[in-house]
Amino acid sequence: MNRNLNYKPGKQPIYDFVRKILKLFFRKPEIVNYNESLEDKAIFLSTHCAKLGPSYLDLYFPKKHAIWGAHEMLGTYKERYKYLRNVYYIQKMKKSKFRATISAAFEAIFNIFFYKGMHVLPTYPDIRLTKTIKASCNVLDNNLPIMIFPENSNDGYFDVLNELFPGFILLSDAYYKKNKIDLPVYPVYLHYKQRKLFIDKPLYIQKLKEEGLDNSAICEMFKEKINHFFYEYIKK
Repeated sequence: MNRNLNYKPGKQPIYDFVRKILKLFFRKPEIVNYNESLEDKAIFLSTHCAKLGPSYLDLYFPKKHAIWGAHEMLGTYKERYKYLRNVYYIQKMKKSKFRATISAAFEAIFNIFFYKGMHVLPTYPDIRLTKTIKASCNVLDNNLPIMIFPENSNDGYFDVLNELFPGFILLSDAYYKKNKIDLPVYPVYLHYKQRKLFIDKPLYIQKLKEEGLDNSAICEMFKEKINHFFYEYIKK
């Protein structure tokens, strides 16, 4: 059974200690933030940077946040192991079955504790996504923004995003319907190897819809905003 790790105000003493250790191994990135401040009720759309992205953002992103993550990674040990081996390592990272099995068997033991400390909310590819939306609205009500990795990563993770899934639009729609607040949505680009993190100025989805853009056009706009940082600053 998957664990619904809703945000609860307060410290995470064990994970807070682990974070201090992780910072000894992961150097702080250069952060280029085009905003004077970041809103509490907000959505951040970021590149995933393979395995390290979510943890790296949890360490150094200038705003505490909750994260959307695959629901299998919040399930039983068997569910976590199968997802890591079959989907993450073999399908996405193109590892051999032997290497995938060894890595997944080990990581599945500990990852649940990291996910809890990082305030990860389980996501689903079907109607159960409504549970994620509801939990995310509750998180936003607690003034904690949501970090989403919207890229289609079925074939792996890349520096340039090819396609975005519209889950972030569904969250914006739901929160606007509930609270009449058009959430700011910040394009974020993380490049782990070059230790660079870019945070663009936000766009507002309900405003974009009023201008006549549909979900497909909105996804394309955010994809271009995010990829811009690669072409302008990373590739050069």
